[in-house]
Amino acid sequence: MDDKALGRKSGIVLVDNGSLNPKSILEARSLASSLSKRLQRSVASVSVAHSDGVPACELGGLRAQLWKSYLEEAVSSGRQEIFAIPLFIGPGFALKKGKKMGLAQSKASGGPIVRWADPLVSMTEQDSLLTEILAENVLRVLDASRAEPKGHRVMLVDHGSPFVEVTACRNFAASQLQSALGNQVESVVGCSMERREGKEFDFNEPSLEKALSRAVEEGIENVVICYLFLFSGRHAGSGGDIDQICLKAGWSPSRNLLKTDLIGLNPKLLDLLEIRLNSIQPKPEFQ
Repeated sequence: MDDKALGRKSGIVLVDNGSLNPKSILEARSLASSLSKRLQRSVASVSVAHSDGVPACELGGLRAQLWKSYLEEAVSSGRQEIFAIPLFIGPGFALKKGKKMGLAQSKASGGPIVRWADPLVSMTEQDSLLTEILAENVLRVLDASRAEPKGHRVMLVDHGSPFVEVTACRNFAASQLQSALGNQVESVVGCSMERREGKEFDFNEPSLEKALSRAVEEGIENVVICYLFLFSGRHAGSGGDIDQICLKAGWSPSRNLLKTDLIGLNPKLLDLLEIRLNSIQPKPEFQ
């Protein structure tokens, strides 16, 4: 099915926060390409910010596109409708900004209309697919390590956000993961890589640093870092911020620390993205 199959010019786009890490941008493009092949429709990959700072020579000769320029091109090409799938855990600053930009462009030019799917963690459904992805990622590293899983405390780590609703999404995902893993692990703890200063941001607690320290105090000898991140970057990449926090707290692979794959590398993410897309596209009887 091509982009005009609905009787109108439409486009599908994956929207992420953006990164200055070339690997992150290339991983996002690969995800969009895989979804495009599945749907038999073109799927673009754009960022709200940052990614245009990476030289094209580090991205296979094709510079990253920002959401703003994608919207401008959509206007000039006569697109009437955009189906936007957020590659965000919850409704944070960048996603809110992206939605405002889409609305402003629509009002200023008379189109296109941007229809937004829910973020990856949706508080309106049980999100079984995301839970399956996270659980598979945890069990895969436990199986590979041949360790006794019941002694492992799983730490589901997100970036940390000044928006309480994003942390609520993280905590919801942690509770779902705990239910999925059950007694296969010691427990699941949702924690933030970082947080802003001030009591008004205490909802981000525990921080990863505090959660690791608490594990030592409570006699936990084995920890699994479960990434609530999609792609490699300065936070979740090898030697990134999360690795540094673990090392600073005295945890390393030599001290019973395991780390999962990133969400974006799990094939089931495509299933979740297709579900998100179907939730905002017209039903077949109305096409």
